[in-house]
Amino acid sequence: MTIEQNLISKEISQSFFIPLKNKQQGVKHDMKNRERLIKFTKINLERLKWNGKQTFYFARDFEALCIAVNKFSKTYYAHWSDSIIGQNGKIKSIGRKKELGGFNMPLDEIKDALRSNLKSWKERSRSKGSTAETTVGDLVRSFIKNGLDGNRVRTRGIRLKYKDKTKAGYISSLKAAVLCEGANSAAEYKELFATKIKWKDKFVMGALKDVPLSKVSRQHLDQFMHVMQQKPVAANAALAALSVAFEWDMTLAHTRLFQGIQNPCLRVVKYEVRNDKRHLDLDKVLEIRSYIDNNLHKNNSIYTPHFLAWNILLVENAERQADFVGFQWKKPNNIEAAISKGCTGWFNLDKGTFYLVDSKNRKEATEDLTDHTIAIFKKLHSMRYESLSWCLKSDWVFPRAEAPELPITENSYRWQRDRFFYKFGLATRELVRSKKTRKLYKYKCNYTFKHLRKTFATFYARSQGDVATQRRMRHSSLDVTQTHYITEDKTKRSNVDIFSPKDERQQTKLAAVKGGKND
Repeated sequence: MTIEQNLISKEISQSFFIPLKNKQQGVKHDMKNRERLIKFTKINLERLKWNGKQTFYFARDFEALCIAVNKFSKTYYAHWSDSIIGQNGKIKSIGRKKELGGFNMPLDEIKDALRSNLKSWKERSRSKGSTAETTVGDLVRSFIKNGLDGNRVRTRGIRLKYKDKTKAGYISSLKAAVLCEGANSAAEYKELFATKIKWKDKFVMGALKDVPLSKVSRQHLDQFMHVMQQKPVAANAALAALSVAFEWDMTLAHTRLFQGIQNPCLRVVKYEVRNDKRHLDLDKVLEIRSYIDNNLHKNNSIYTPHFLAWNILLVENAERQADFVGFQWKKPNNIEAAISKGCTGWFNLDKGTFYLVDSKNRKEATEDLTDHTIAIFKKLHSMRYESLSWCLKSDWVFPRAEAPELPITENSYRWQRDRFFYKFGLATRELVRSKKTRKLYKYKCNYTFKHLRKTFATFYARSQGDVATQRRMRHSSLDVTQTHYITEDKTKRSNVDIFSPKDERQQTKLAAVKGGKND
């Protein structure tokens, strides 16, 4: 990658950044800044370490050059200041910086680019005056900071708050694909947008975050989606999140950033993502059930009883992971307090039911448990008084081993899942290294916990039909059920429809699997 490809970021005027100049320019440095004034040599720069926050170090031997040290990366910047006359008539200094390239870029190349372009950058920044043009990146940062704590923009006539998982998804997509930030993906996306790609008979490059809001159009979004063609799922997620950000900004009165009439994300075509049409066959489900029945009482270091029970709960009762992670053994005395701590529902094992506080469709729900699930969790509950005494005082069905007062997260069982699924041919592994009798493997799951939910939906549709399956899964649309969850050819499924609300609660749970509760 050439230095020219990296010189795509706009100049940013930020009050927190006060640039330093060389001693030759007669500027005094306080002791704190003097510590960050170093000679730019390879050894000195390699020694710079992350200290808990982004830190800038300034070149003692080269004008206007600095380096930002982040947790997982180092980035070169040009820095300077403009003296401008404010509205009050007083002269003030505005710090500016411009990204030059990553630490992998040769330092000599960085210096050459800075030497050749610094003058023109200064002239352009002075011509803009005290206010830099607002960009898409500014709007996104504003949305992340202020927009997600309010009500959802897109609702069906009801004011609703964003769920934590929705917030996390929006933030993750916007930071990675639009802002090119984040520990794991920043460098990858920066390189992607700094590479010339042919689009509509011309070569394009540049990050969406740098596009001025006064000029942004559907064409910019189309170009963004084209550049992201190798990451179709991420592209679709980023476009959806960005559309919500624009919609939110357009609802503001006096603080609105985007002055356009129409959301530029509208009618931008998404990628068609191939649906995952896979589920576990009956033999595999029975094999897993048999293993869990025979090993639940064993509290070994690989597959804990809680993890084994978790698999049964998902495959036989079909709820989302997010709905089950915060389950408690019984209805809490103070429901509001429990919900504030992460409670998502609870069991009533005596009645053979479970209750959801707030499912994805924003409604409460009570569903029957299979006889097999009831037996598994009664056994797990009794083990709290025996081998699982560490979690006896915990209200959570799935407590954290290191902190029983807290429930698990959706990622808590990922380590066990990889090895467990490999045991049943649902994952592959690769030997990373071997040392005497100890071997380290890298696992790749061909199936995930979500496939257990797809398995339930597929088996349920066999006996009860698609419409009943939609209602049991509580999907807003039948198309969602048929497209994403029922993974079997329609000709193999029943056309039975169930309309009675009473019957909806007394549905067959994975009827093809022995042990299911009958109507």
